[in-house]
Amino acid sequence: MLFTILVIVPSLLLGYVGFRSIRADDVQQRFQQRNRQREIAGLLNSELKNWLFSPARDAGVSQAAIRFTIDGSQILFPDSKLAVPGERPTNPTPVGTSTKQDAAPTKSEIEQIYSPRIQFFLRDFKLNQNPGAQYFRRLNSMIVQIPGTQNGYVIKSPKLMEFSKRKLDELTASEPFRADLQIDEPGEPALTGKDVVSLNDFTFLHVAFRPKDNSGSGLRRNVLLYSTILLISLLGGFFLYRVISYEMAIVQLRSDFVSAVSHEFRTPLSSMLALLERVESGRVVEKEMLARYHQTLSQETRRLALLVDKLLDFAQLEAGKKKISSERTDLDSLVADAVRGLERSNLTRCIEQVPAPIGTDTSVVADRTAIIHCIQNLLENALKYSQPDTAVVVRMGRQEGSPFIEVIDQGLGIPASDQQRIFEKFYRAANARESNVHGTGIGLALVKGIMEAHGGSVSFTSELGKGSSFRLIFRHREVQS
Repeated sequence: MLFTILVIVPSLLLGYVGFRSIRADDVQQRFQQRNRQREIAGLLNSELKNWLFSPARDAGVSQAAIRFTIDGSQILFPDSKLAVPGERPTNPTPVGTSTKQDAAPTKSEIEQIYSPRIQFFLRDFKLNQNPGAQYFRRLNSMIVQIPGTQNGYVIKSPKLMEFSKRKLDELTASEPFRADLQIDEPGEPALTGKDVVSLNDFTFLHVAFRPKDNSGSGLRRNVLLYSTILLISLLGGFFLYRVISYEMAIVQLRSDFVSAVSHEFRTPLSSMLALLERVESGRVVEKEMLARYHQTLSQETRRLALLVDKLLDFAQLEAGKKKISSERTDLDSLVADAVRGLERSNLTRCIEQVPAPIGTDTSVVADRTAIIHCIQNLLENALKYSQPDTAVVVRMGRQEGSPFIEVIDQGLGIPASDQQRIFEKFYRAANARESNVHGTGIGLALVKGIMEAHGGSVSFTSELGKGSSFRLIFRHREVQS
């Protein structure tokens, strides 16, 4: 449930927000692109008007198939030296297959085909039914009247399309879309789609805008964005899962720690209470028995004192309030005091002390009490995880110029899978839990913290079933004044 609330729901919300953002961005881009397409259609319309209605040599008139001039009641065709009366338009001769697109019209074709249609055009122009240019589909040509003059001309659709396509390609060269141009001809399939635009003054010309071949970048961009959102969600979920798992593991370790500490306190307290009840009841009167009870009570009291000292040291170290004093001392005396303290607690059985070779300088500058606690922690672990009457060796020496204390046992050993974590607070190796060996899980974390506070370190080697060796390595320190 917690993972669903903290991971799945935020991921879904992030995906939804990203999807809405993409959709809004797409709609905005489509709107802007549509406006740009209409703007391009308007520019093409203006370019075409300028080209058709200009009298310049490079304008549309230069591509004319037929030129004409209105001279009073006559329509003159100067290229063919032909004059046709400008009478009421008669029905033109239907355009047959004999009319060639590339050939110049004959006089007969001018009189029977083009002239009647020019007269229709002039009549509509006077009635303001065309803007000075009109396309005749059956003629496959456009008739144009040059403004401010009596001159006009007929331009065939291939020339018209050639200019229009060239301009359209120029206008869309830098756009993410291309344009197809088509004249609305009978029998021709019309351009379809929502991106088809007709020119305002030349409604027979239709422009269809389509994505270019590389316009899939928008799709790739969306896919990339969706993938990024998904990746972020997955990574966020993964890291959040790791954090939650870690926190749950810490909570479990703390719970185990509280349980272990409670057991460590309960066991000696139960023993002490039982002995005190027997003494208070007056049932124990023998001096030897009373002396044994007192010895046991003393040992359990020292055992509790050691546990309390360990907990206080750990709490101060965690809070950064552990003060490390500096005094010059010798490793032999530190080890002797540590062993002596355990002997009074009845925790030692077979501790063998191996001093450094004669002439070896084992003096260090350290906090005497803190280092003694470190040694006692290592000895306690060695004794707890070893079989009864198994020797535990404490030896001293120097490693690459640095003094060290090493505690060697022949106990359970540490599994390889646990060796990376044994210095973590509250952590206990799996075989230690399975063997029902009680502990708090803070001893090695405390040892590491104290040694690092001294500028030293702790190292170890271990083999499952054959025992472990822990070494406290001291670095050179000066006595603080």
